Amino acid sequence: MAFVFRFKQLLQICLYEENEVKARLAKKDGQINETKAEIKKFKDEYDQGLEHKAVDLLSGDMMRVQMYPAYLARLQRSWEYHEEELERLEKQRQKIFDELMIKRRSRMTYEKMQEKDEAAYKKEMLKKEQKKLDEYGNRAKKAAGDLDDA
Repeated sequence: MAFVFRFKQLLQICLYEENEVKARLAKKDGQINETKAEIKKFKDEYDQGLEHKAVDLLSGDMMRVQMYPAYLARLQRSWEYHEEELERLEKQRQKIFDELMIKRRSRMTYEKMQEKDEAAYKKEMLKKEQKKLDEYGNRAKKAAGDLDDA
């Protein structure tokens, strides 16, 4: 007779739910990384715009110089918007992470229960096996004792 954990279904559900939350966390991490890349891109474009503005100022191209403030303001608003988005995504990530910790604790509780139940089962099986061996040994002694008496 093999060991069967009585809460096996619940443990499997916990594992499934934990994996689902891990997938959501990975997706959120991907969104965060994309947003960070967008922020970096806008900041790099802003820096390049400042450099191009300086070059155009030195060359005296005033038509182009007049367009830079609006362009630079748009880039700055874009990166500020993405920074706010990043904060929102990080808050969402923290909530998902907290949920993952709850799911992980639940899974570990069931795993510890399984380990304890399995250890108790093995102990009981060893006890039964030892009892059978003792009975067999006692029968063998009696049989040997009966043969000596005859």
